[in-house]
Amino acid sequence: MLFRLLLVLKTLLLSLFFSSFVAWSVPAYAENPKIMIYGDSLSAAYGIPQQKGWASLLQQKLVSEHYQYDVVNASISGETTSGGASRIRNSLSQIKPNIIILELGANDGLRGLPIESMIANLNTIIQEGKKSGAKILLVGMKIPPNYGPQYTKLFSQSYLKLSQEHQIPLVPFMLENIAAKTNLIQDDGLHPNAIAQPLVLDNIWSKLKMLLKK
Repeated sequence: MLFRLLLVLKTLLLSLFFSSFVAWSVPAYAENPKIMIYGDSLSAAYGIPQQKGWASLLQQKLVSEHYQYDVVNASISGETTSGGASRIRNSLSQIKPNIIILELGANDGLRGLPIESMIANLNTIIQEGKKSGAKILLVGMKIPPNYGPQYTKLFSQSYLKLSQEHQIPLVPFMLENIAAKTNLIQDDGLHPNAIAQPLVLDNIWSKLKMLLKK
């Protein structure tokens, strides 16, 4: 009887030892924080291979700079701020980003949609993002004066206004030093080509870096 009891205790001790050893020796890998790019064709690598778009280049830069973030590109070509506002809750729920790069509004401007509606939609996206706990980088755009100087001025100013109201960093113009340069723009006259993608990333990186943690 005593022998059987000792055998049971020995088995139990061995079991506890190995289970604790396994728990200690197998590391628990935490999921990397996520950067969600929430934009339109300017961020969706329209007209060029995906791996050459600035979103893919951002992932490479993060790795080379030793930042442990995963980039999730939730951009859709042709997207307006209205479309972005309508899907933001679902995108936040699925991706759970720590940082949002918000690049929307170009298609609103090209279509001459009301500035007030664009501001309201961007406001909704920013509010939902902040409510989720994500940090937000707003990416501004400029448009040709097709709809008159007043519309063009109000369009550009809307990004600065939102940045100040929500106290979030702003890239004033995504295509700074790129727009209107034929060697950097595709034949449609709108989208940056593959050569321009590192320049797009440079415009965004200086502001994004302030939100990153190592």
